[in-house]
Amino acid sequence: MTMGIIYSGTVADTDGEVTFPGHTYAVYMINKDHNDWVEVKMNGGPHSVLLADANGHAHAYTEVPGDYTKIQVMTAGATIAVYAIG
Repeated sequence: MTMGIIYSGTVADTDGEVTFPGHTYAVYMINKDHNDWVEVKMNGGPHSVLLADANGHAHAYTEVPGDYTKIQVMTAGATIAVYAIG
């Protein structure tokens, strides 16, 4: 089984729903600059992930294992860094 990065970049709440170019084994995300928890909707919902606030707790990427094809940052004013393995 060959795995590799299928998506890498930043996603802001203003980007709307971002679609990956394939299915994933895991998605890795970190809150870049928001001083509160950030909600990220996975595959259009209802499943969401909360990322810790940037100043107080976010010192590592959060791993979200599973088959995902799209994400959306729901928290106003937030930007995350993300990469997906597929």
